[in-house]
Amino acid sequence: MPLTGRLYLLFSPELCRQDPFATLEAALGAGVDLVQWRSKQPDRVGFEQVRAICRKHKVPLIVNDDVMLALRGETAGAHVGQDDMPTDAARKLMFGRLLGVSTHDEAQIRAAAKTTANYVGFGPCYPTKTKDYPEGVGLPAVEAAAEICHELGLPMFAVGGITPQNLPALYAHGVRRIAVSSYILQHEDPALAVRELLESLP
Repeated sequence: MPLTGRLYLLFSPELCRQDPFATLEAALGAGVDLVQWRSKQPDRVGFEQVRAICRKHKVPLIVNDDVMLALRGETAGAHVGQDDMPTDAARKLMFGRLLGVSTHDEAQIRAAAKTTANYVGFGPCYPTKTKDYPEGVGLPAVEAAAEICHELGLPMFAVGGITPQNLPALYAHGVRRIAVSSYILQHEDPALAVRELLESLP
């Protein structure tokens, strides 16, 4: 399955400043083209509502950390971290579906590529409270990761503390896809937040 998304919304209902589903509708309407279900608590009703909204907008939905939910829910794919289900096992289960992997260094990127992941998330680029990272990996590391992913033909989403203010620096260091949570979900105008990000991601 080809991956065309550039602005990936990491969607946690509990992080939304306003109504979660209205926030998602606004974000998708403004240009978010990939969504990850990232609820910290089991929430079948919420998941099904998000899935319905994504299907209405024809935007792929990825499930974080729960490969079996991705399969049962017939979503576009799943995303795993370094401490979740092993990537090779997830790849077998996700046959024909998207598989993303969280990475933090070159070795993890190359390992993800060997298991034929469809994309990687790399970061944190900047400090982020969402995942409790007090500092980012730094722009040189981001640039090196972007170069490795380009070499491998592996789409890379920069993640972690990304805003319209710091996105131009990431773009200058090779970033062409981003994954964002707080800036959109906690914005008083989620659609405006999306448009601001896209303006810095030509």
